[in-house]
Amino acid sequence: MSDDITPNPYREGARAEDLDKQISALTEVVGGLASKVNKLRDRIDTLENGRPADADDDAKEHDQPGTWVLFTPPAAAEDGRHRKDGHDPNWTLDNFVAWFNATYVGLAGGPTKPIPECWRHHPGLAMEVATLAYTWRRANVGDTANVRDAQYWHHTWRPGFAARLTDWCHTHCLDGRHRETGSPVRPDRFTQRSA
Repeated sequence: MSDDITPNPYREGARAEDLDKQISALTEVVGGLASKVNKLRDRIDTLENGRPADADDDAKEHDQPGTWVLFTPPAAAEDGRHRKDGHDPNWTLDNFVAWFNATYVGLAGGPTKPIPECWRHHPGLAMEVATLAYTWRRANVGDTANVRDAQYWHHTWRPGFAARLTDWCHTHCLDGRHRETGSPVRPDRFTQRSA
């Protein structure tokens, strides 16, 4: 009877090789399961958020409003469904102005005034509208959306903008009667100018 406790290097090598094969097989199984879990997560996300299953990943992340956004956000050139339409940020701003006026302007004669139609004729106001639109979008739409920034926008950005409206345009403009005042009209960097 042999009580040889000396390890057999050939047997140890075979055992290590078997372990490597088993680990490799388990890694492949776990990778396949992880892939299935990700696909199921995407399908659940599609069902919960109402996005079509064939929507591109970029649109999924960047186009969805936060759960606190009660009304359909203004369309933007940056939205996945509009990227191929050839729109530029001016289109985004026009949509935001219409949406802002429909959403945030209160009673006639009240303190909240609409963004005047002539907003592009006042460069300072045009710059404010652009930052107001894109800060709203960043706080409320896509992967940057968060309720804290959305409330900050309502508490700070919107009232500050409303208070500065008359810094950039004449009070007549707020009543729909445009009057040139302040800086002269300037072309923006997105509009094609014919020579």
